[in-house]
Amino acid sequence: MTSRPIDAADEQVPRLLLPPGALSHADREYEYDVETDPPNIEPIEHRIRLDFMQGGSIRRDQLLGDFNFWAYDPDDPTTDPWTGVKQKPAGLEYAEASCAHRIREEERYYEFYEDDAILSDAPAFLAERIRIARATADPALAIEEERERRESWYRKLIPANLYQILKNSSFGSLVEAKSGSIVDEDSLTKEIAFVGMVIVDDETSPNDLAREHGLDSTYVRRESELSSGSYEDSTSLEEYGIPFPAPVIVSEYASGSQYPFIHWGDALTCSCPYKHGKAFHVMCKHELFASILCGSIDSIFLPLHRGIGVPHRARRFVSPEISLSHQSRTDSPD
Repeated sequence: MTSRPIDAADEQVPRLLLPPGALSHADREYEYDVETDPPNIEPIEHRIRLDFMQGGSIRRDQLLGDFNFWAYDPDDPTTDPWTGVKQKPAGLEYAEASCAHRIREEERYYEFYEDDAILSDAPAFLAERIRIARATADPALAIEEERERRESWYRKLIPANLYQILKNSSFGSLVEAKSGSIVDEDSLTKEIAFVGMVIVDDETSPNDLAREHGLDSTYVRRESELSSGSYEDSTSLEEYGIPFPAPVIVSEYASGSQYPFIHWGDALTCSCPYKHGKAFHVMCKHELFASILCGSIDSIFLPLHRGIGVPHRARRFVSPEISLSHQSRTDSPD
């Protein structure tokens, strides 16, 4: 597997080596294997991040006190926990509209499922599922079942995922209630920071590597010492094909938790156990905060509050290509 070397402005910082799956889809060396690679960052994930960036801050009274994930039914308005009770955050309204538009955009993949030229433009996972379906004894039926499964993801699972993290006990827990009624960048960054670090494996001495490269040893850490190394459902840099030592951005929280953001799919993915506990999850509370923060500074790059000067690619939170083409809106497709 070929790795793309990325240098930081500071020559003392070790090179970031990106696997093909972390490159832009337009890159000639981009390569993604549905069978062996970790789940890709789907186009809708980039769009949802952009939607919450556009949506701005979230008031505490907009957060849910409770929500039963499995009780939500998109065809039953009474199961929408905001109906008649709270005003939905603007970013959530944009995200739900983006899901509806994405369903419409993907119709052509099912209609022309035998056309590989059209499928080449589809998300890798969906394209693979369609190829499997069209090879069955009854391809028309299998394709329709795949369409229903995919639409259920957009209409039920993604909204329910977002509702679940938009709770006081989830996103609201990132800061203390005394921080104010607005959960925005000002209140959050008082207790949360994005820190540049160089991550090493358990066989490497952080102090030795820091001395070798002339770095502050405070910001050279073993991956196993971070919060992502404490949970079974968390993921690791190695699973994504990123070798050590690796310069990364790490989010630090008032609780003491530290989660690296892993380079993948032309962006970053949080390494926390919630994000990777279920394949259908498109966002965690940490990525929600990152979206709001990026929106506040009008950038697709996470800020660097302190630590080592990691490469810009280690801070790119959204695909530049999608950020240029996406428009947040609340209207439904025609």
